[in-house]
Amino acid sequence: MALLWFFATFWKKGCIAAHLEHGIRGEASRKDAQFVEKLAGEWGIPFRGVSLCVPDLLQQGESLEEGARRLRYEFFEEVRLSSDAWGTATAHTSDDAAETFLLNLLRGSGPRGLTGIPERRERIFRPLLQFSREFLRKLLKLHHVPWREDETNEDPSYLRNKVRHQLLPLLREEYNKGIKRHLLALAGDMEILREREEDLFRSLESLGRRALPMASFSCSLAFLRSLRADSLSLFFRGVGRKLGLKTLDRVRTENLAHLVRTSSRWCFQWQGNMFVFCSSRCISWVMPDILMEHGSASSFIPLSGAEGVFTWKRWSFHWKKEQTDRFFLGETQALLPFEEEILLCPLTKMFKGRKSTTPWWLEPHLPVLRCGERTWTPWSGERYHKREDRPCCGLRIFAREIRIPAEEELGNEL
Repeated sequence: MALLWFFATFWKKGCIAAHLEHGIRGEASRKDAQFVEKLAGEWGIPFRGVSLCVPDLLQQGESLEEGARRLRYEFFEEVRLSSDAWGTATAHTSDDAAETFLLNLLRGSGPRGLTGIPERRERIFRPLLQFSREFLRKLLKLHHVPWREDETNEDPSYLRNKVRHQLLPLLREEYNKGIKRHLLALAGDMEILREREEDLFRSLESLGRRALPMASFSCSLAFLRSLRADSLSLFFRGVGRKLGLKTLDRVRTENLAHLVRTSSRWCFQWQGNMFVFCSSRCISWVMPDILMEHGSASSFIPLSGAEGVFTWKRWSFHWKKEQTDRFFLGETQALLPFEEEILLCPLTKMFKGRKSTTPWWLEPHLPVLRCGERTWTPWSGERYHKREDRPCCGLRIFAREIRIPAEEELGNEL
């Protein structure tokens, strides 16, 4: 309510009040939404509201708090885009920042978590972050502005409420009355370390990252093993941040680092919708939906006409005839002697029992194309060049991985 009053008083033009009713607190939650809509109307601010049942929309492994936050920010972004707004303001206070610092400290977060809540990150900004809840309540009383309290803020079953009502008061009363100020100052110091960490991660990423189909992110196993323990933990945090994943606590980060150091074939579940796989050469972050897709059977693809397109699982192939005096195999395209049909099958079926350099988790999802006497596996690292004495009819094939929207959002452009 304080945020709405601030904008109504100081910057009314071009604002929209967005409110998500989470479907958790029943009638009280619906009355909150009605209350906000009524005041926004009285102050001349357009209102956009929606009601969802958050418990029914949780993703695998997601807590109620995490799901509510995700859906809330998704709604805010929808409103921002549909109204062509340049940013989204949220009502976080200095108390929220101090509580977040302690929560992340208890969870074993690194520098990024210990920066608390930033005043601005991309399109989201927090104009009330320098003010305390107590100050804002006094301000609203002074201007006779009503507000409603969320009764779940008193529920001790939530860890944040325990920090707010038990831990912080204990630290303030028994140890240091200025504890909040010191926590926020330390969070500011950690922001400097976070920026340095992100710069270092970008440098490490440029050295160790590898392109691999079906993976949201891949890197060299040898490169990771060459890193010091602190740099390896930093790298993991950077990948998680890049992919929008939950931050691993310190114990799980150490477990993942131990796997990297001691084994060359393993699977580690980062969170419900992301696994980390290790093969003999690389480590890959992979969404489990990909692994649930069982391979297509072998099939012959007839090639009629001058060019065409066919698909297999998550792969799309574009082919065309051309006259050529050379043939080659590459990562994403090949030029082969033309045949009337192509045999297409999974790598596991074509080379069953033979040693492969392809990551073991990827083998069932990697296609092999046989054209006459030649076989081609996209992204296999296989190379072949041959020049003929005179031009003949060739078949050029381009392979492209088909990515679903959820994977594209992870930002892994191979």
